[in-house]
Amino acid sequence: SAPPAMVRPPQVLLQQMIGYFRPPPGLELSVGFEYAAMSKPSLDTLSTMDDMESLSGESTHSEAMALVSEAKMHCLGMTTVKVRNIPVMYTQEMLVSECVNTGTFDFLFLPRSGNGQTNLTYAFINFVSEEHALAFKEQCHKKRLTQLVARKPLNVSFADVQGLRGNLMQLKKKKTRLMEARQCQPIIIKNGQHLTLQQAWDVCGKR
Repeated sequence: SAPPAMVRPPQVLLQQMIGYFRPPPGLELSVGFEYAAMSKPSLDTLSTMDDMESLSGESTHSEAMALVSEAKMHCLGMTTVKVRNIPVMYTQEMLVSECVNTGTFDFLFLPRSGNGQTNLTYAFINFVSEEHALAFKEQCHKKRLTQLVARKPLNVSFADVQGLRGNLMQLKKKKTRLMEARQCQPIIIKNGQHLTLQQAWDVCGKR
């Protein structure tokens, strides 16, 4: 009978992709080796990723999937940031007027408390390009907002969920009655037009 197929460790497979990705600042240390700073490929070139996705073995597969997810996310571009330490009385409109330039983002969501009176001190912003996201991160990380006093400066990091569609689908999973209120809906902009959450879901559903 044929010998069993050799399963290569995920770190070995990921090392074969050195040069394919330039991870965001701070991410290099979590992988355990240095990436070469080269341009990102198209998804069609990522055959090594497909190899990783076919790994067998529970623990090996889990580790490989985490690395694949990390690599693919960067290949597509890191465009969504999470902003922490926002004063509880800030609104989405206040945040936009102070920090975010019109035309650079298509999604901004500042979750509200159960009664809708205050925010939960963090927001998600998806930018139209990775360059805009990086520029915002560089400009606003450790910055203090000026319209209301905050005990801590802003903490800006890349979010776990990336992209406009990813964020919309995340909200659809967590849909609550509170989101029906206008002040609790995210700011969504598509082709220069402001969309309601339901309109944005409808557009995503047609893709």
